[in-house]
Amino acid sequence: MTKSDAWYLGPKPKLNRESMIAAVRAHPEKFVELMLQRELLEAAAYDSEQTFVTGGFGPGVYLGSLPKADARRLYLAEAKFRIRSKYQQIVCDFIAKAFTRKKASKGNTSAETLVAEAGNGFLFGVTRIVPSQFFEEDARKYPMTGISLDSGKFRQTRLYYLNILTEFALSLFDRASVRASAETFVATHCVDDGYIPLEPLAELKRPLIVVNATEQQLTEEALAPLKRIPEFFPKWTSSIGERAHFTARSVTGVAAAPAQLSKEKNYLFLNGEVELGETSIRLASKADGLTQAKAATASAAYNKLAEGDSVADAYTERKFAQLMEQETYVVAMQGLDYGPVSLEKLLPGRSGDVTLQEALKRCLVELSLKECLLGQKLVPTPSMPEELRSGHLTLLATRRIFQQGGRKAKQLVACVGVELTADGIAVRSTERSPWSRDTAAALDFVDRFPFLQPDGKQMIEDGQFWLVDPTTGERLTAWWGEFVPRIILNSTYPSIESALAAQEPGLQRRREAGETARYYSKGRDFNMLPYYMSMYSPDHQVRGEKTGTKIALQDCGGFVRTFVPPAGGIVGTGDTLSGMRDVMVYGGDGKPKEGDLLDHRLVQVYLHTLTNGVLVAGDNSKMSILEKLVRLALEN
Repeated sequence: MTKSDAWYLGPKPKLNRESMIAAVRAHPEKFVELMLQRELLEAAAYDSEQTFVTGGFGPGVYLGSLPKADARRLYLAEAKFRIRSKYQQIVCDFIAKAFTRKKASKGNTSAETLVAEAGNGFLFGVTRIVPSQFFEEDARKYPMTGISLDSGKFRQTRLYYLNILTEFALSLFDRASVRASAETFVATHCVDDGYIPLEPLAELKRPLIVVNATEQQLTEEALAPLKRIPEFFPKWTSSIGERAHFTARSVTGVAAAPAQLSKEKNYLFLNGEVELGETSIRLASKADGLTQAKAATASAAYNKLAEGDSVADAYTERKFAQLMEQETYVVAMQGLDYGPVSLEKLLPGRSGDVTLQEALKRCLVELSLKECLLGQKLVPTPSMPEELRSGHLTLLATRRIFQQGGRKAKQLVACVGVELTADGIAVRSTERSPWSRDTAAALDFVDRFPFLQPDGKQMIEDGQFWLVDPTTGERLTAWWGEFVPRIILNSTYPSIESALAAQEPGLQRRREAGETARYYSKGRDFNMLPYYMSMYSPDHQVRGEKTGTKIALQDCGGFVRTFVPPAGGIVGTGDTLSGMRDVMVYGGDGKPKEGDLLDHRLVQVYLHTLTNGVLVAGDNSKMSILEKLVRLALEN
C-alpha cells in the first residue's frame, strides 16, 4: 500500500508502510468505507492522485446531474458507505448537498464532473469539487425529491441515487468474489385498512387561543385561516384521499402570553419567522432583559431557566414551566415559527406558502392529539379487530440530550398509560421526567422498567419506544433508521436502469405519435415500485386495487418488517421516499420472541395504530399513534 492509498483524519502525517497497516488494522471498517469511495471515484476514470482532499477524512464523492454540472449552484448527493459490523451490513447512503460557486472561481477548474456507467447505456455524474471555491448552502432549502416518475427528474431523486450506490457496491464485491446481496423487502402479509383516519381527529374540543409572541399586530385577517379552516384548506385530505374539514370550537387572539396557561384551553404561539436551520428561542439574563436576548439552543435555555437567573421568549418560558419541568402532561400548546403578517398573506383556496400551510396543519393535528393525551377525547381505531379492543397498555419513550460546557447529558423518560376500549384508545395517565430532576426520575423509571438501561450502561439509551403489556410483562419495540432498507425496486429488474429501459420503447412510440409521454408508468404492467404501486405479483393481481391503503408486512422470524406507503399511492410529479420499521417482541423474561409474531397481540395492536396522512397531513408519517402520543408527552 502506498501513501496515495491511505486516507486519514487531520493534516497529512508522515506515514510509513508499518504505520499505515497498523491504522488499517485498528479501523478496518473505516478502511473499507474509504476504499468504496475511492473505487467510486475511479469508476469515473479519475487519476488516483486526485482522490486526496487536503485536511479531510477521505475524499468527498458526489453524484449529480450531468446536464447541470457547470451550473453556478450545484445540487449534489454526497455518497456515504458505512459498515455496520453488528448486522453484517454495508449501508449505502448519501447526504443531499448544495454548493454555490464563488464568482472569483469562474476561470478556475473548481469542480470536475466525469461519468460512470449506470447500465443500459446511461451514465451518471461523479463530481469532485474544490471546497475553497464554493460556498456550501443549507441543503434543506433545496429538498431532494424522494421519488418522481417524471422522466426528466427521475435520475435526480433519492430513489435513483440509493439504487445506484447499492448496485455499485454489489458490483465491487462481485468482482472481488466476495459473497454479498442487497437486503430487499418482500412482503409476505398485509394489513387491510389498518390506518387511523384523520376525520375523527379533525376537531378541537376546547377553545384555541392564538398567542402573538411577536411585535407584529395580530389582526382578524391573520386569524382568518384558523377561524375558517375549510375555506383556506379545502383540499386537506385524510389518509385514504377523503377530504376532512378541520374545525376548532372557537379561536381567540391575544396580544401577549398569559402568565399561567389554562388546562382547559389549547394554545398556539406565533413566534415569528426564522431562517431555515435557525431557532426562535431567545435567552438573556434577568439583568439585561429580553431586549438583549440572543439565540440559544433549547437545552441551554432550559438550563438557564432552571437556574432562575435568566429570561427567555414567551413560548420557551411557558414550555419549560408547564411541560419540561412537570411530572405529568398538563397543558396543550404548540409553537409556530411564523408571525401574523405571514398568516395574513394566506388566501382561501389558494396555494400560497405551502410550507406555512403544512406547518399550520401539523400544529392543528398535534393539538388535537394533545387533547387525547389530556384525556379530553379518544383516539379512534375503527379498523382494529374487536378482540383487541380491551385491556391496558403502557407506552414508554426516552430521550438523551447531550449538553455543552461539561454538563451531564439529560435523560428524559415519558410513560403513558392507555386503555383499549370499544370506542378507541383512551389515555388514563401520564408521567414524565422534570428537566431539573431528570436523574432522580430516571432512577425511578429504571427501577420500574429495568430494560430502559441495558446492563453495563450508565445512561438510559436514547430514542427508545416501548409498548408494554403490564399484565404479562411482554413488550414490543419498533426500530427504524439507516439499517432498515429503503429501496423498493421490483426484484424482477436487475437494476434501476433496466427498470427504466423496460418502459422507454413505449414512451418513445407515444412521443413519435405526438404525445408528451413525460412520466414513467405506475401501472401494474411494469410495477416498478411494488408497495407504492401494486401489492400483488402478476399472477395474483386483482381489479380495483386501492394503492396506499394496505400495510405491507414481511415476516422475518425474529422481527416483522412493516412498510407504510404514501397516502393515496405515489404521485407522479414527486413524493417522499417511504421508510420501514422493524417490530420486535420480548417476553416477560426479557428474551426476544422468535416466530409467529404476526399472531402476537402486541404486534396486532401496533399494526392497527399506524398513521398515514395524519401526523403529516397528506403525506407519509410512518408512525404508530401510540408512539406519537408518548413522544408528545416527552417533549411536545
